[in-house]
Amino acid sequence: MRDSGVGADRFSLSALLAAAAEGFGLHEGAAVHALSLKSGLEMDLSVGNALVGFYAEHGHSIEDVVDVFERMSAKDVISWTGLLNGYMEFGLVDMAMDVFDRMPVRNFVTYNAVLTGFNHNKEGVRVTFARKSGLRGLGLFKQMLEDGLEISDVTVTGVLNACAIAAERKMSEQVQAFAIKCGCGSTPWIDAALIDMCIKCGRSGDAHLLFEKWRHEESFHIAWNSLLAASFRDGEYEKALSTFLKMFRSNDVQFIDEFILTTVLGACGALGFAEFGKQMHCFAAKSGLLSAQGVGNAIISMYGKCGALETAVNVFKRMPCRDLVSWNALITSHLLHRQGDEILDLWSQMERLPIKPDSVTFLLVISSCSYTSSNSADKCRELFLSMSSIYGIEPAVEHYAAFVHVLGCWGHFEEAEQLIGKMPFKPSALVWRSLLDSCNRQPNMTMRRLAMRHLLALEPQDPSTYVLASNLYSESARWQCSESTRLKMREKGMRKIPARSWTFHGNSIHSFFARDRSHPQSKDIYAGLDVLILECMKAGYEPDTTFVLHDVEEYQKRHFLMYHSVKLAAMYGLLMSGHGETIRVVKNVRMCGDCHSFLEYTSAATGKEILVRDSAGFHIFRGGKCSCRG
Repeated sequence: MRDSGVGADRFSLSALLAAAAEGFGLHEGAAVHALSLKSGLEMDLSVGNALVGFYAEHGHSIEDVVDVFERMSAKDVISWTGLLNGYMEFGLVDMAMDVFDRMPVRNFVTYNAVLTGFNHNKEGVRVTFARKSGLRGLGLFKQMLEDGLEISDVTVTGVLNACAIAAERKMSEQVQAFAIKCGCGSTPWIDAALIDMCIKCGRSGDAHLLFEKWRHEESFHIAWNSLLAASFRDGEYEKALSTFLKMFRSNDVQFIDEFILTTVLGACGALGFAEFGKQMHCFAAKSGLLSAQGVGNAIISMYGKCGALETAVNVFKRMPCRDLVSWNALITSHLLHRQGDEILDLWSQMERLPIKPDSVTFLLVISSCSYTSSNSADKCRELFLSMSSIYGIEPAVEHYAAFVHVLGCWGHFEEAEQLIGKMPFKPSALVWRSLLDSCNRQPNMTMRRLAMRHLLALEPQDPSTYVLASNLYSESARWQCSESTRLKMREKGMRKIPARSWTFHGNSIHSFFARDRSHPQSKDIYAGLDVLILECMKAGYEPDTTFVLHDVEEYQKRHFLMYHSVKLAAMYGLLMSGHGETIRVVKNVRMCGDCHSFLEYTSAATGKEILVRDSAGFHIFRGGKCSCRG
């Protein structure tokens, strides 16, 4: 146009600014702004609105937007909405709402901008603030309906996202019903938002039904991400991997991004599925995603949780850039193997780096003091006190519980009791459980009785505390109290998480419950286990029926004990393993003392290395001994 000698007018300048906002950048937009100044059109309403919209998208700061807005001689609803959108884009939600309240006129675009802004600013804030934003968005939507404003696809998508943030199940059902009733068409973005809303409002079943009816190419990966994340968040790790594999085999791998890969690696780590995790590591290297910080951190965590500590360390060392999450992942890997000395060495390295530890780091490092080769109670005390005095982090109940456990493990029970008495909040079951657990390392009947008394006096708040209380009653042969506790648990609709163990063969997970006969090879497993138990008993193994917390005859207790889930999983692993292959078993709760003793004898009788991960960490059985014995 300029080469042809055609002058710029308000229509061409507005179009150019819109193009710059959508597809170019700050440099091109600034050039158009300069041209509008030379042409004397900066004060034109349509040009001014286009400049406000451009700087809201590409400006260095909100001042760029405000400067243009304030110089405009005339303003309309588009001008005010552009200013509001600018505040939202720069994360200034309260100031955006102040603009909203001052607007002389509002239309449906204004409301859509507010809804979109709330959703845009939900990440990286406290859950309570995010939920407040979601509820505020729902309130605005209600106001739109009362004012009779136009409802568009953008509005519906915005209110679905707001409902997802608010996590209101009943409201989500009402909003979904409204979307159907008002005749909103099935678009990729509405359907993706519907699935995300259902998941975040506790309606995973409905989300899966919606996904099965999916018929769009666009936004497919968003819906898939939501389903994958929901399965992972709900602890359904096998379902998460199954969903991933189903989509992986039927679609192009191009849509696998950093988020999907970190979620899948997290599921592999949670399951201890090392083989699948290695395949994902290879995929990350081939696809170029290995350079992403989040993927590298997830790989460290995955190998650590799969028992491949050396590999986790090597991945950490090869990372070009390490953040706090990288260090926390490596420390967690060492903690799972009870390597306290190595963790304190890592802490010393961190202190020399410009990396500020967070509350998670302190929880991990304090916990590691229970597993050092020499008494580290003094070091733990120093760490605990430095949290608030040096790093400005106030210890939470988890930090107190970890400190209590360390003091108990090293025999400082009097100090542990004093610490509990001086806590700034009422000691929870976690604190007394930590004290009780430390009594297993340093037997002290007085402290054990104290911890048991307080645990039984507390009103259980979750299934695990009910089960612990019931088990404590059973230990004392108070069978009626034990049964009464379990009855209360059932009356409140709570269910005990059943003990489950699994192992891996043929790139598949093989799962077992106690006395489980559902496996296709159960006859071979039980026959092999009966023979192995006899061999171990010849070598000195004696079943310890004190771990059977049921009021039944002794012969029944022995029968219960023989077929615990970890024994069945280990037996299957032994049957299917090749020469020199390590047997890998994962258990979702802590392994009982009898199973621990049995696996020690098994490792000696078979000459096999057996690696078991339970809720306390790793046990590596080799030659009749376990790594956790020191």
